[in-house]
Amino acid sequence: MFKKLATSTMLASALVGAMVSPCFAADDTFQSIVFFPVRLVGMGVGTAVGVPLGMVKDGVKGAQTSTKWVAGKLGDEDGGFQNLMGWVVGAPFGIAGGAAYGTFDGGWHGMKTGYEKPFSKEAFTFKDE
Repeated sequence: MFKKLATSTMLASALVGAMVSPCFAADDTFQSIVFFPVRLVGMGVGTAVGVPLGMVKDGVKGAQTSTKWVAGKLGDEDGGFQNLMGWVVGAPFGIAGGAAYGTFDGGWHGMKTGYEKPFSKEAFTFKDE
């Protein structure tokens, strides 16, 4: 009787020990579960900051590109009159198109870097890639 009880106890403890052992193998699962809410908040803050930054950044790029495009169509990309007319005619369209694109670009950048590196400098700034 005693041997059967001892054998059953040893088998049960071996089974429980085998179930628990993967938890001690790596702390990555536990760390990722605990860190997940921080990543979600970092993603939200990165998106909230990234959208206006993306709109301004891509709006300026769009204005410069459309100004040069209109000036090139008028004959000279470096001419003073052509650049002035390119600025008057093309820049508003470039600002609007760039800001629309920047909304998605900034949102994606904020979500991606806010999840990977929450509350870091990279999540709140743009680097030219």
